Amino acid sequence: MKKWLCACVLVLSMQTVAGTRIEVMSPAGNYMNFLRQEVIPEFNKHYPDVEVVLSNDENLETRMAAGDMPNLYAGVFGYQPAKYARLGKLVYFDQFEGYQQLIDRIDPRFLRKNFGRTYYIPWNVTTQMMIYNRELFSEAGLDPDAPPRTWDEFLVAAKKISQLPSRPDGSPVYGTVLWNDVLSSGSWYWGMLAQLYYNFNQGQYSLLNRFGTHPVFDKPQANMARFFATMQKVQQYAPTTMEKSFFSRNIGMWLQFGFGWKTNLKEAAGRPMVIGEDVDVAPLPTLHPNDTPVSTLDGRALMIFKSSLEQEQLSWAFVQLLMDDEMNHKANIALGQLPALIALKNRPYYQSKEARPFVDQLPNTVMSEPFAQSSDVANIILQQYSKVVLKHELTPEQAVVEASAKARKVFKK
Repeated sequence: MKKWLCACVLVLSMQTVAGTRIEVMSPAGNYMNFLRQEVIPEFNKHYPDVEVVLSNDENLETRMAAGDMPNLYAGVFGYQPAKYARLGKLVYFDQFEGYQQLIDRIDPRFLRKNFGRTYYIPWNVTTQMMIYNRELFSEAGLDPDAPPRTWDEFLVAAKKISQLPSRPDGSPVYGTVLWNDVLSSGSWYWGMLAQLYYNFNQGQYSLLNRFGTHPVFDKPQANMARFFATMQKVQQYAPTTMEKSFFSRNIGMWLQFGFGWKTNLKEAAGRPMVIGEDVDVAPLPTLHPNDTPVSTLDGRALMIFKSSLEQEQLSWAFVQLLMDDEMNHKANIALGQLPALIALKNRPYYQSKEARPFVDQLPNTVMSEPFAQSSDVANIILQQYSKVVLKHELTPEQAVVEASAKARKVFKK
């Protein structure tokens, strides 16, 4: 655990001013608990006069509007670093001593520059895959060792599972489930739906072009209309909301299972679910049998907001501690994440039955689009998705036309 001190902390004056304070913002729950219990005590061994304050990220945008930002933020990949860098709020990491040494230790597929500079460091990564209930597959006459590979096969399996009789407590059985409850939460949920869309175009088309200057989802080869139409069919075999989760044992397949959800397997109805016995994990369905399954890159991206020079340097030191091999590995285990650090990939933990499918999937992930307008366009797509899939107010083709017109207005503004 001393490497981080050698690599970075000595850059700072060891005589920090008494009363110096930095604020670290992260998601609530396990993230804050880990920072409080594991990271801050280690940090304070070397900086006893620095007060580290934790906050959750529920009101970041409101605080930013008031000019009140944290010093260090564990946000998300893609649009956040681009958006906040464009607003002039972030410090670029390239300027810190020890930057190149850290970058050399990170798998390059998780790195992306914005405006020619590095505005985030990938703390951890994950992705989503399909989890399915082997027992329900067998009961429906499906082979639990041959999960659906294409969307057509997925629909056949979902239909058969949905035709199973209700459980002894009266609960219906569903072929699948989607997290429609959070459709209104904004572009975060698009990250969980985007990977389904990518599997209609092999991940070749996101929402915007590679420069972020105009939408491309409306191109025929992007297959957005086909995505909408297929999800409308998928929804026939799912509850309107996630009234019961996959872990209720009444759901055949869930297309949005992230590695971090493995803790919920222990709390499944009746008894813990065991991967390889009760359930299994498989790649997401694709349009054609020989297509490569694609999924989205998720995880936490560390960003430093502009403040005083001393606070920026202390925040950098905190980042270096988070990216220390042993501390990073400990965080991944506690938070249910996978490593961005090259040195950790081959450790036994990441080769386990639960982790290995996700590790193998990471090379075929697509990072969230790194453009400030991405979130606005994602919200437009989610609105149209709801109109097609849930409300049946528009045809898939109409939805794409409307979404395209609204997205282009975003760029005119």
